Amino acid sequence: MFLRVLKIFLILAFGMLCVACGSSSSTSQVIIVEQVPTSVADDQRIVDTAVATTAPATESATSIPPSPTKVMISTATVKATQEEQIEITPSVTPTIEAPSPTVPVPTATLVTKQVSFVASTEYDSFSVEQQDAFRDIVDAEFEAAKEKASISVAVFAGDRLWTYAIGEANTGTDIGVSTPILIGSTSKTFVSALVLHQIEKGYYALDDTLELVLSDHPDYPSFDQTKVNSGVTVREMLSMTSGLADFNENFKGKAGLFSAQEWKPADNINLLQSGYSSPGNFQYVDTNLVLLGLIAEKFGEKDLYGLYEEAFLEPLGISAVFLSEDTTPENTARPYDDISNYGGSFGNLIDAVPYSFDYYTKGQGRIRWACCGLISTPENMARWGYELYSDNGRAISRENRNVLIQSLAKNPVNFQGSMQNYGYFMAKRILALSDATEITAYGHPGGGGGYSSLLRYSPELDLSVSVLANSTLSFQGYCGEHAPRTCIAVGIFDAYSQ
Repeated sequence: MFLRVLKIFLILAFGMLCVACGSSSSTSQVIIVEQVPTSVADDQRIVDTAVATTAPATESATSIPPSPTKVMISTATVKATQEEQIEITPSVTPTIEAPSPTVPVPTATLVTKQVSFVASTEYDSFSVEQQDAFRDIVDAEFEAAKEKASISVAVFAGDRLWTYAIGEANTGTDIGVSTPILIGSTSKTFVSALVLHQIEKGYYALDDTLELVLSDHPDYPSFDQTKVNSGVTVREMLSMTSGLADFNENFKGKAGLFSAQEWKPADNINLLQSGYSSPGNFQYVDTNLVLLGLIAEKFGEKDLYGLYEEAFLEPLGISAVFLSEDTTPENTARPYDDISNYGGSFGNLIDAVPYSFDYYTKGQGRIRWACCGLISTPENMARWGYELYSDNGRAISRENRNVLIQSLAKNPVNFQGSMQNYGYFMAKRILALSDATEITAYGHPGGGGGYSSLLRYSPELDLSVSVLANSTLSFQGYCGEHAPRTCIAVGIFDAYSQ
């Protein structure tokens, strides 16, 4: 009798335990994200609005406008999907056994590196005739530009350097050749160089899947596997053929980024709203850059800027820094853009908007991060282009330079309004000179949010040109064939070839 009673008691206790567990697992967690709308111009697909972080409600941003929007995001479905993916075996394995570092979720925003931009004095000059021709080309484009603030240009030929700047860096302040300017998507060239550098070290391989290289990252479990394709490869992310959606499409989700108290790069991935498509087609999406930045930090065991500094900046003597409220130099050129929302037409964006430049750099630094968040000068960028693309350059090995150039797709795509071959964050364009000679130009443009940039290197001339401006210059240039930045680059290549 005693045993029968004990058995009944155990059955009842077990049943109560099952009910309790079932009740707990069926509860959906809800994250409340506050968003702060703003209205600033966009960088190609980078929109200068605030971006929300996925912090809990207790850490939500302080709103600037009085009535922030609250977005309810259920994480129950995401969690279930992630658990289903755990047992998947990657279809591609690394060719070399890679290290398995422990990652304390590094982030570039923690670095407070202060960089001084000073003009070099160690290089020879171009001929007087060439310098005069270069200056005339820049002056002609600047004078004819409809909306402008300043244009700063550098030309580098390995042992010779020319720099020139004209216009206004800030209200009442002239631009100088050493005035730092946001380089936008030209920053992408550092990401591909770093990834190839790590692959050469055997950390991972081009055909390794995202799950294989990043699944043990502390932030990976937060990614919605219906939106982040775990089977996409490093190669596909580098070539912009991953099929991943663009986190920049989440305008409302980005609204709180400028004033959020905490942020990490993985938060940008968690802004994805759309599912992914099958890899293979070119689509210019900055989600690729965030994932590659996380991969680089994980295997490099440093924040992204520290990796740049170690691999490129210090060895090559190149100065660049991430855009943030802590690292942006005080004399950085201010963005000039459409200010019609603030009672004007075109002008100094920071003078027009109801917030400070520090506020702008904080939010923009978070939105842009790996994709387009570096600040530098034309001299440093022209030298970087030479070191990266020239056979005489030291940024990457000759083998990696061949990999980079061979990554260019055979079929050109419509990129920046012209047909170009696109590879691992580099574009190839064929440019015609005045004598009908055609030259190759490698590099990458950037722009938006009151800035624009262009880096072009010609292997036939072994010459690198960098054009930076604190306005978008998004109109036909004085040369009549291209936008002002490309007009300047083509004109300089032409003058140098004479």
